[in-house]
Amino acid sequence: MMARFLVKMWRVCRNPGLAIDYLYFLTRGIRIRGLRDERDTLRGTLDALAALAAPLPVVPLDEMYPETASSRELGELFAQYGSDKASKHNYHLLYSSVLEARRAEPLQILEIGLGTNDISRVSHMGAEGKPGASVRAFRDWAPLAQVRGADIDESILFREERIETFFVDQTDPQSLESLAAQFSHRGFDLIIDDGLHNPWANLNTLRALLPLRKPGGAYVIEDILERDRPVFGILRALLPPEMIPQMFQSRSGEYCLVVQEALEPSGG
Repeated sequence: MMARFLVKMWRVCRNPGLAIDYLYFLTRGIRIRGLRDERDTLRGTLDALAALAAPLPVVPLDEMYPETASSRELGELFAQYGSDKASKHNYHLLYSSVLEARRAEPLQILEIGLGTNDISRVSHMGAEGKPGASVRAFRDWAPLAQVRGADIDESILFREERIETFFVDQTDPQSLESLAAQFSHRGFDLIIDDGLHNPWANLNTLRALLPLRKPGGAYVIEDILERDRPVFGILRALLPPEMIPQMFQSRSGEYCLVVQEALEPSGG
């Protein structure tokens, strides 16, 4: 049984490099609409690993990051463009804090998931959704920022002033590697995974894109469900020791994971 083998490997080797490579092998090529037994095998394997890892402590976002003038401004822009990042989740508190000290600099921001309104797609925003809402909000809030976005729905890709978007399939490691190769000459101050919202897609994406994070930058996985939260305790053992994963709960009750060297709220 695949799960029992991985548990044995974890206990005997305790080698994060081997473990993350094996997770990558398991997730390679599995489509969200793929065979049920493949998905169930991966689910069981991730659950087995999660059982060996202590869960990450959870802190409410608004306890860690109080509202500021800057976060209110970002939240208003999210609402203006039709994003639920502030209205439903209060992620604006996090993003404002992470970026505020460098807001006037030429920030580099990458977001996976543009918010498709095609209801035949997995993780759509509904027929009334506004694709590209959050990348436009970031562009307006940070006056020199270059914002990149990516999505599996090619019909919503666009280009505007200081915004460029690309195709990506989070279930296909080759697609993610192709996306990462386009940015190999730059790093990002903020990388957001707001795409497919399932652990195997999150792990695929993290493996491909985390190396693009600038020193001091943040990597964020949004909208983690309660049933999936234990899986992310694995990351504490798999990430390099200088990287700190932290779990926060938004007002919606869903969670977000933040990975960076240290996470200290900024005032303002």
